Amino acid sequence: MNSSIPATVKLPLREKLAYGIGDFASNLIFATLSAFLMFYYTDIFGLSAAAVGTLLFVARATDAVWDLYLGTLVDRTRTRWGQCRPYLVFGAPILAVCTIATFTVPAGSEAYKLGYAYVTYTLLMVSYSLVNIPYSAMPALMTDDPRDRTTLAAFRMFLAIFATMLVGAMTLKLVSLFGGGNKKLGYQTTMTVTALAGMVLFWVCATFTKERVPPVHQPKEVRKDLRVLIAGRAWWMMALMGLCVYTALSITAGSVLYYFKYVVGVEARASLYFAMLGLAIMVGIVISVQITKRYCKRKVMMVAASVSGFFYAVFYFVNPQSMVQVFAVRFLIQLFNGITTPILWSMVADTADDAELRSGRRMVGLTTSSIAFSQKFGLGVGGAIAGLLLASIGYQANTVQTPAVVHGLTVIMSWIPAFSKIMVVVILYFYPLGQRQLDAIQVGLRQARQAGAT
Repeated sequence: MNSSIPATVKLPLREKLAYGIGDFASNLIFATLSAFLMFYYTDIFGLSAAAVGTLLFVARATDAVWDLYLGTLVDRTRTRWGQCRPYLVFGAPILAVCTIATFTVPAGSEAYKLGYAYVTYTLLMVSYSLVNIPYSAMPALMTDDPRDRTTLAAFRMFLAIFATMLVGAMTLKLVSLFGGGNKKLGYQTTMTVTALAGMVLFWVCATFTKERVPPVHQPKEVRKDLRVLIAGRAWWMMALMGLCVYTALSITAGSVLYYFKYVVGVEARASLYFAMLGLAIMVGIVISVQITKRYCKRKVMMVAASVSGFFYAVFYFVNPQSMVQVFAVRFLIQLFNGITTPILWSMVADTADDAELRSGRRMVGLTTSSIAFSQKFGLGVGGAIAGLLLASIGYQANTVQTPAVVHGLTVIMSWIPAFSKIMVVVILYFYPLGQRQLDAIQVGLRQARQAGAT
């Protein structure tokens, strides 16, 4: 054990920025997958909506299982660079290669292309987790201050949304520029540039961050660790929130291009929408950081989730031909989503601290990966539901859609995420870690670590 336990250290601005750059890199990939992958598979790659839905579920469910193993591996990684940062250095090139392969359309039959898509997309999801799970676990090892962790999450989300804005605003333009009318070539070249940029930015993140919280040497007892986690109510609430939030996210985000192409009638307006969406979330993140300095973040998140759910329901009634109505309501939705986003991620580290205080065992990696399991499972379920919904309402790629399809796309963009927000508020009501509990946990952990070091 270390001979001393350092007091809480306020992280320098440079390091917070470097950590945030890691999620900028992540979202160059993730934002593209969320917004364009299903459309790419149906309208560019040439697969049916039902087949794509099944593909997304299988690949993401496989990745969710991989996350659990990866979390235990991170917890027991010991290098001179720390527990998490080596994964960013060595995993980033693998992620880049898998991204380029996924956005390459092979020649061959539909069955061959479907098999190729299964292999490449599954590998992409697994390699994404290889980098993102350790990255997400880093705040608990960089600082033990819950408020500083919220700030780290805010930097992370702010730059993630900036990446989302760039992806949304530039992807279709770059596809057109690089493809010259050949969208297959356009997507492949665009994602090659994106993947290589992400790789370099992950290396920047790893270079300029530091893991300060001393490691705990403990035997490998994965079953015991899992039992400790699931014995805590905080973990269950976080897992349920991850399932609800990411199921709705997968359904809604993957439907945006369909909505603008077939409901609004102008696909190109989706680029402006993505930019506006990112701006709204950025404003929400800034508000979130300021509010959570004074108020309990659990209560702040409950209020913000309630308001965003209300505006999701309002969106059902907007006139899709009025860009003022469409953009105004979506801006308000994403503003309040931006308030909840850094809070949700900071709560993962809080859940790990709760488990450590109860058991004396540090499980940052497993906590992060097990909650990510619920999120990835939600993404898989959402992808399957989106594909099945499109098939059930009669969607056919690159044709004039029926009124049933138009109505169905509107429901997907409104009532489904509204219901998800209601579920999040109910779950938060039972989440046990308010600000007083978090402060008490940190006092208990410092005392326990000091006692173990002497």
